[in-house]
Amino acid sequence: MKKLVFYFIVFVMTFACTNKNKSQQLELLVYSGAGLTNVVTELAEIYKAENDIDIKLNFASSGTLARQIEQGAQPSVYISANEKWVDYLINVDLVVPESKEKVVGTSMAVIVPADSETDTITFLDHFPAQFKGRLSIGDPKHVPAGDYAWKAIESGGYADALTDRILPAKDVRSALMVVELGEVEMGIVYKTDALKSKKVKIVSIVPDELHPPIGFYASILKNKNNEQTKLFYNFLTSKEAKDIWIKHGFNIE
Repeated sequence: MKKLVFYFIVFVMTFACTNKNKSQQLELLVYSGAGLTNVVTELAEIYKAENDIDIKLNFASSGTLARQIEQGAQPSVYISANEKWVDYLINVDLVVPESKEKVVGTSMAVIVPADSETDTITFLDHFPAQFKGRLSIGDPKHVPAGDYAWKAIESGGYADALTDRILPAKDVRSALMVVELGEVEMGIVYKTDALKSKKVKIVSIVPDELHPPIGFYASILKNKNNEQTKLFYNFLTSKEAKDIWIKHGFNIE
């Protein structure tokens, strides 16, 4: 009888420990810039199916996510829409410096509602004079897409003409949505976001030389630097993943 009790206790403890380890190992939290919503969601679904891991996703502006991490949020992987916010987290000792890697790139596109009579414009040809209303972009203070857009506006010499006509959005998807709803005449967002929407059309591609190179950077958080995290991180740049990135319109260097 004592042996039975002993074996029962061992069984219960083993089962409990196994379940505890599974709960620790089979869940992974990913923070990603809003401009990657479609592609990262698809990549996560593929990885989950192949590895039986529950991947939870949180999308917002890269700056907002970086601030959340600084304030105590604990994702395993952080994918930023520019290098700046990864470096910010490295400087506050929250990201593994060696893990910072540019995964993909894209371009900035000028968009209008799909039913707009405007079919094409030239960004370098007196851009502010080619539309009358407001311009939707991500808030340049914390949205990388907005920062790229504003730098292009400055480089084009349009800052003075457009300062009072800018409608800043909380992230690039929100900037896109405002144009989709026809609340503004024009917007500047990532080309990859514009291509996914049937409610807008691209009327111009912003010349790449007018803004810093666009790069989406993956990184690993220091307190989640384990084998499970590394496997998903490596998957993001695998051949299988690259095909998905390309399918969504991103540039692979």
